[in-house]
Amino acid sequence: MSPITLAIEVVLALMLAACLFYFWRLDKRLAALRSGQDGVLRAAAELAQATAQAEAAVRSLRATASEAGRDLQSRINDARATADRLGLGAGRVRTSADLGVRGRI
Repeated sequence: MSPITLAIEVVLALMLAACLFYFWRLDKRLAALRSGQDGVLRAAAELAQATAQAEAAVRSLRATASEAGRDLQSRINDARATADRLGLGAGRVRTSADLGVRGRI
């Protein structure tokens, strides 16, 4: 074996060792990425679930608000009907003081 061949083989062995070291580091980083990706998938699933719950809550709030609006409108209509029946609408009510003042003038 010549010294040049031996030098080339030593250089190749060092380069192979360097490659093995970098492959080992790459494998560790990929493993960390894979385990981190599971966390991202879990977080995405939780986000999707929270979004679905929020959408259901919004639908429920809309239904409740709509029902409350109908109830309020019904009460307003009842109050107007009662006010009209009692003669309280459009300034038709006059107090006795108003009538007495007008009678004297």
